[in-house]
Amino acid sequence: MINRSLVSLMAATALCSAIVAPAAFSPASAQINVDINLGPPPAPRYEVVPAPRQGYAWAPGYWQVQNNTHQWAPGRWIEQRSGQHWVADRWDSHRDGDRDRWQHQAGHWDNDGPRDNKGDHNHDGHPDNGRGPDKGRR
Repeated sequence: MINRSLVSLMAATALCSAIVAPAAFSPASAQINVDINLGPPPAPRYEVVPAPRQGYAWAPGYWQVQNNTHQWAPGRWIEQRSGQHWVADRWDSHRDGDRDRWQHQAGHWDNDGPRDNKGDHNHDGHPDNGRGPDKGRR
């Protein structure tokens, strides 16, 4: 009986090795991607925006995908960043062949002020010249 169990275990190990080993050393092009399109998110929920808080920005709620369903993530306060403003989460649609696809764009911080001040990371009107804040200024 012990011999039969040992033989069965060795056979199962050999079979698993024969299946798993080639997959572990296969090129990346052999990977399979599964695209699940849930369709458009539901309409945004109405949230009462609280009174402003000093030093914080309000990030409104949005629909996120969890367990292949849309789940509401409620709005929240986030610590303000100097010289930046919060760009809320959003859903964008695009055409893929004959189908509409939806893609979530995560909320993020964006710089205030004009966009033509390249290299002016601290927004003081002087370019940093890639050497850190104002080290390129004479």
